[in-house]
Amino acid sequence: MIKNWKNLFVKDENAEPSAKENKTESYSFPITPGQPVSAERQNDPGFHDPVVTEVLQVYENGLDSINMPGYDFYEFYKTVTSAGVPVEQTYSMAFQMAKSLDKTISQGKLLTDAEFYISKINEVHSQYVSQGQQKLNSIEEQKKNEKNSLQKEIDQSGIRLTQLRAELQQLENTLSQKRSALLKVDETHYPLEKSIREKLNANDMARKTSIDKLNMIKDGIQKFVKS
Repeated sequence: MIKNWKNLFVKDENAEPSAKENKTESYSFPITPGQPVSAERQNDPGFHDPVVTEVLQVYENGLDSINMPGYDFYEFYKTVTSAGVPVEQTYSMAFQMAKSLDKTISQGKLLTDAEFYISKINEVHSQYVSQGQQKLNSIEEQKKNEKNSLQKEIDQSGIRLTQLRAELQQLENTLSQKRSALLKVDETHYPLEKSIREKLNANDMARKTSIDKLNMIKDGIQKFVKS
């Protein structure tokens, strides 16, 4: 019976389901609601919270799954709570009904049985807290790993971006230098170019002068020298 209760919270993947377990829907974290919440639960302050309602239903199912044979506290509990908010008369009538069904029913037995059910709720509550905390820890670890991975990528990207900016700045400096050098090409080569052009002009003038002199002598020979 206790196993059935625990299976409402934690599925045992390796265990073979019994006939009773086949009839009882089992739940694992997060919980899925089953049967409707009993009327008395609707007066609970947390009833309208869907998550609280969901978990309350699991506790209701859990109590059903560990209900001990015969008439005990759980049947008394169901009788009293089925009438809505219990009053003194409700307890009195329920107790008389219980005595008519089982002569051994007494206040002491009901209280002992109540402690049994309460202890099982506390047991599963602790298990539920442990299970939930384990999942939270797993999520925290996953978040930590994702953050570390992303931060590493961010750091690497930042370093690469700094390198690219430095390379871009270097390219801009080089581009500026090349443009400046382009503007100075004519100025840089002008003195040599001017010198060469002057020498070419001088060469033309010297040729003309030399040829003029040579032709003058040639003409004189033709005029004045007789064979």
